[in-house]
Amino acid sequence: MNTNEPISSTASAPPILGDMLADIVPVLGTVFVAGPPVLVAWAATVLLALMLAGPFAFLVTLIVVLVAAAALVTLAGAILATPYLLVRHLRRHRVRHTTRYMERQLVAVESQRATT
Repeated sequence: MNTNEPISSTASAPPILGDMLADIVPVLGTVFVAGPPVLVAWAATVLLALMLAGPFAFLVTLIVVLVAAAALVTLAGAILATPYLLVRHLRRHRVRHTTRYMERQLVAVESQRATT
């Protein structure tokens, strides 16, 4: 369909499959090695990467801030819980060691009913 004839107002027949393939095959056989198509594809890739860089950086920053906040809350909880845990441990330790000396001991006592 390489014609230079003006389009007429009369209806023409639809193009034949062979004519359409003859127009498409050179486009399909083109290898983009250099030139504007490669530059356009590269520019589109760079533009997409730049468009995604901001939200990605925001997401990474948000995750880092949340992890840091969780670490601070954990550290504060550990610092506040330490005295309570230490007192509880010392009370249990004292109870274990003081009851050892308070065990019942058998003492020989003479019976008042016994006859000698």
